[in-house]
Amino acid sequence: MSLSVSRALIDLEAYAWNLRALRQLLPPECGIIAVVKANAYGHGIEEVARRAAIENVQMLGVSTVEEGVQLRDAGIDFPVLVMMQPSADAMPAAVEHNLRLMISNTTAAERIGEIARKVNRVAPIHCKIDSGMGRQGFDIENAERSIMYLTRISNIDIEAIATHFPTADLRDDAYTLNQIKAFRHLLKQLDKHGIPYETVHAANSSAIVNYPSSIFNMARPGLITYGIPPLPGATPPLALRPVLRWETRIVLIKDVPAGASIGYGRTYTTSARSKLAVLPIGYADGYKHALSNNADVLIKGRRCPLRGAVSMDQIVVDVTGVPGVQADDVATLIGDDGSESISVQELAQKAKTIPYDILTGIGPRVLREYR
Repeated sequence: MSLSVSRALIDLEAYAWNLRALRQLLPPECGIIAVVKANAYGHGIEEVARRAAIENVQMLGVSTVEEGVQLRDAGIDFPVLVMMQPSADAMPAAVEHNLRLMISNTTAAERIGEIARKVNRVAPIHCKIDSGMGRQGFDIENAERSIMYLTRISNIDIEAIATHFPTADLRDDAYTLNQIKAFRHLLKQLDKHGIPYETVHAANSSAIVNYPSSIFNMARPGLITYGIPPLPGATPPLALRPVLRWETRIVLIKDVPAGASIGYGRTYTTSARSKLAVLPIGYADGYKHALSNNADVLIKGRRCPLRGAVSMDQIVVDVTGVPGVQADDVATLIGDDGSESISVQELAQKAKTIPYDILTGIGPRVLREYR
């Protein structure tokens, strides 16, 4: 039995719903790489990966070999793509656990082929093309020559060609449109030279929504599968269901007089006699310090403003207007309570960050429960 009073409730049926709804935006022949990196965006990698695997996705996307090995150790025998080129010392484990590797240079391909030869295997690789992201990938100007060289390396299989977009969240963005054009030209050149590959993937959540021309025979949705619209301020084209609810419980109620200062730095002073509730959640749990004096929690269906600075382990909220409030009542940080709702997007906006940062920041002290 867990002693934690703070928990993230993960609705796996909502996750499955989002995956099914997403297919409305994809051609029938387009497969899905369900992105479960970073502990499935804070939702729990093993449980989410298991659900994705039974929802007719084609592959799971992780960021590191360690994440891929974690899935294998959990008994998940399903195609897994490591989307960041690993260090050389992690490559043997990747080959051993039958993980697909995204690579960005010929040196990595040679090393993977050498490892695979020693264990008599063929290692599938995905060639990342830097079409303008400026991070990983073969430079698009030289990619044709580099990929032709890869065909001469034994014990590797060029399974896929891929790229990524930095500004696909912008509609009608000239930069993204030029990336797509340049990437398609490269694919034509590879086909012209008869270079074999099976799969092409480029579209993340934003590109799926904004740039249908970026959808090939595989797509890599991430944020949208967790019920978060990928386009800030825009109405999503799908009826998404939030997957995560974050709640804690009041541990202390106290009455304070007017003129009482609250928390580190004394950044808030009461203007009248107030009833305050102490919640056992703080920035060590992923509740951002930037939310100090700038967020609400929901208690008994009412918005209760945060008073003072977010501490490492606790926050204080004003419950003066909440009738019958008492210790052990539920406080909702993300989710619905009555007619009120606090979304991931709301917290991200108030903390001046992005939804990814809010979700992946929810720490291990917050118990995950699955429904």
